[in-house]
This record gives sequence, structure tokens and C-alpha cells, in this order.
Amino acid sequence: MAEVRIDREALTAIVAHARRDAPQECCGLLVGRPGEILEAIPTSNAAADPAKRYEISASDYFAQIHRCRRINQAQSETFAVLGAYHSHPYGDPEPSATDTSEAFRDFLFVIVGMGEGGRGMAIRAYMLEGDALSAVPLIVG
Repeated sequence: MAEVRIDREALTAIVAHARRDAPQECCGLLVGRPGEILEAIPTSNAAADPAKRYEISASDYFAQIHRCRRINQAQSETFAVLGAYHSHPYGDPEPSATDTSEAFRDFLFVIVGMGEGGRGMAIRAYMLEGDALSAVPLIVG
């Protein structure tokens, strides 16, 4: 994928969620049209140890899929769950070994790295290519 556009409000929501949930990892779903993230939907972190990893519940994921279908039927749209986001409260926005091993194709993964002590926040997006997560440019608009 060449690049993905992300709505400024969606990006702001992701940053606010990461700050609010620190020192635990936050997570959520990315909704929009192909190549365009319009919404960041916060979800609870269902991981056994949310300070070290994230897990989006299947019920949260399916609820957004059903919501997108309702929007598409009512408005002739092409809304879909395009990906997920999560935070690294004490690190960079680089994929961990777990992030990579649990990734799957045709899904965008956005990581918020809050840096050491919550300073130096950076955000990057990735998609699975082969066995690795490859960076995808995010264009804020």
C-alpha cells in the first residue's frame, strides 16, 4: 500500500486514548474507506497483562463490522474495519515480535510509541508483507 490518509480527529482520538490508558497499552479499531481512516474506535484491552500487550475482543471487532454494514446499507457507503491501533507506553512505535507474529494480511496496524517516560510520542502505520510488518506512510488530513 502506497499511503493511507487518516482524519485529523481520528488521529487526535488515538493520541488521547494512548495518554489516558498509559501505563497500559491502549487499543482500538480503525474504520473508514479503502486507503482512508475516518474513525478511531477505542476498545478495551482484553489482554491478560495489558501493561505488556493488547488484545481486541472479538465482540468489539464484530460489533464494528456490523455497524459498518448498517452504514453501508443505509448510505450506500464502503465503510469497513481497516485495521487496529495500539500503544507502546514506554517505547517506540516499532512492531514487537508479538505484533509481527500476530499480524495478518490486508489489515493496517497503527502503533503509538510514547517514548521513555511518556515523552517523545510518535505514530507509525504498518502492513504485513511476507513475514514482516512494513511501514506505510500516514497522511493526516
